Amino acid sequence: MTHVAGGTHIGPVPIVIRPATLAFDPSGTPFSEKFGDVYHSAESGPDQARHVFLHGNDLPARWAGRRVFTIVETGFGLGLNFMATCAAWRADPARCKRLHFLSVERHPFVREDLAALHSRYPEFNNPSAEICAAWPPAIAGVHRLHFDGGRITLTLVFADAVEALRDLRLGADAFYLDGFAPDRNPEMWSPAVMAALARLARPGATLATYTTARSVRDALAAAGFAVEKSVGFGRKREMLTGHFAPRWPIRHPPPLRIERPERNALIVGAGLAGAAIAERLASRGWQVDVLDRNGAVAGGASGLSSGVLQPHLSRDDCILSRFTRAGFLYEHSRRQSINVYGATLTRPPCGVLQIADDSSHEVRMAADLAAFAYPAEYAQLLSRDAASSRAGSPVRAGGWWIPMGDWARPAAVVRAQLAAAALGETPAPRIMLHREVASLRRLGERWCAIDASGVEIASAPVVVLANACDAARLVDFAPAPLQRVRGQLTLFPASPAAPRTVLCGRGYVLPEIDGNIVIGASYDLDDAMQPDDAGHAANLHRAERLLPGISVHVDMMSLRGEVGMRCVARDRMPLVGPIVDMARARQIAESLSGAHASDMPRLPGLYCAIAFASRGLAWTALAAECIASQLEGEPLPIEATLADAIDPARFAVKRARRGTL
Repeated sequence: MTHVAGGTHIGPVPIVIRPATLAFDPSGTPFSEKFGDVYHSAESGPDQARHVFLHGNDLPARWAGRRVFTIVETGFGLGLNFMATCAAWRADPARCKRLHFLSVERHPFVREDLAALHSRYPEFNNPSAEICAAWPPAIAGVHRLHFDGGRITLTLVFADAVEALRDLRLGADAFYLDGFAPDRNPEMWSPAVMAALARLARPGATLATYTTARSVRDALAAAGFAVEKSVGFGRKREMLTGHFAPRWPIRHPPPLRIERPERNALIVGAGLAGAAIAERLASRGWQVDVLDRNGAVAGGASGLSSGVLQPHLSRDDCILSRFTRAGFLYEHSRRQSINVYGATLTRPPCGVLQIADDSSHEVRMAADLAAFAYPAEYAQLLSRDAASSRAGSPVRAGGWWIPMGDWARPAAVVRAQLAAAALGETPAPRIMLHREVASLRRLGERWCAIDASGVEIASAPVVVLANACDAARLVDFAPAPLQRVRGQLTLFPASPAAPRTVLCGRGYVLPEIDGNIVIGASYDLDDAMQPDDAGHAANLHRAERLLPGISVHVDMMSLRGEVGMRCVARDRMPLVGPIVDMARARQIAESLSGAHASDMPRLPGLYCAIAFASRGLAWTALAAECIASQLEGEPLPIEATLADAIDPARFAVKRARRGTL
């Protein structure tokens, strides 16, 4: 496979994230040299967090008895507000079942500096260790971390505040406004930021901030917040508290809270996508049935012996690159911080080398990497000699080094995720094999999975189709045709030429696995499920271009192969989310001429997670978190721009606008 610039580009190229520098003012208080302001009161950062933000938002009283409570913060800084909030949540017997804390930060600290700062607050030693272990690299975008068995979720958005807040999809119950002082960082307190916060506010949402600046009060009032002065903390006599009380109708309200009397779901498909969805729903207390027509889990393409986990880098940072980066980092975070996959899958990554095609391509790769200034833990440029040293064998050219990249056994990931789904408070998922769903039937508030003889296999109010191209047999996805693309792997006995890392380019070569070298993968538009000589020859040619000499001593008679069928959508992006009611959409086609995805009618309780092409390892965990968040009414783990790019409605929207539904 190849990863080159291209794909659909939507929106501006993401900003380069410049980490904060570690500094202190004369009193020893953490200080921002960029903004000329302290990160918290000189009296006490933790006490300021409790007085201003928790008490200012009437917490913990306001989250009592809720299933989900969502806090949005402007300015993560040292994370003291988050840690103080988590401490209050853990100590509260009437706490909400799930706490979501989303924070926008333009200049995050790197992990080492954050840990050094946290050492000044010994009351937070334990949560600090967890946060720093899971801390993401300083890369623009949304980063989701889970703590306390998933009951606390921290979503970090590394971006400019206005752009980030406008591109979020959530309903907020409380706001912590904690940027640097308005006269030092006026953009953080601008009317545009307050208007963006108002778009996220649920009715009655509260806010608190340490500042009483007139410009802030006016901006909040103009956005629909009623504010008043309260007793401040330390040397600040006053602070602001308030609540969302607009005097005008809200045209685009935030997502409503979702109350489900029955938290059961059917998942059709027991591959990477189905297992990830089962684990994410089980972590939220759902009872799950997983149906699959094969005789074992991971019976389709997820049953291949190995696959590659890597990001997609491109010059224009297209939608494909952005979503793949988000999925790659989320998958890495899941492995590192929660250990959901067990010890067998948490070995240190071997890394991925993305080899240039030639010297001119290597120059372009260098320019691309320099433009984005990615941190070294995410991507580096290596010369041919340095890349050869990493690989342990001479490679064709230099290229990108992805330290967190790796290979994995998809079937092992599937089994581990299903095992993790059995660890929650609800009964373990019921795995039903040799059960082919012939049709889906809506009866009242439930979906029934029916077999070929007309007998009901199982039923639930929610069904998630995770069965690749076979989903189109059960639901009208028109006009979103799915394509089956054949992929063949080639295996042969390992030799001293085997690389120590994954090599990628126009194909890939994996390190020795069980005494074999695995190379791949073909991209064919036929249905042959048996390996063929043409596929082996093409794979060997691709491998030879990456690692010259790898195939010299290969005995062609020793070659073995595996074949899997990829499910690929027209735009190469997955389909993740609620499914369009095409019959209803055609009935009201005239009213949809200017439609957006949110305007399309949906089949109640019917979702899909399909078309993962060759990126199932990088995409499915994030896709599963998206669906679980949608079902629970929680903040999405990705920007709205990316959510729209994977929405199953996107093809229908295009046709509706053209009048061709």
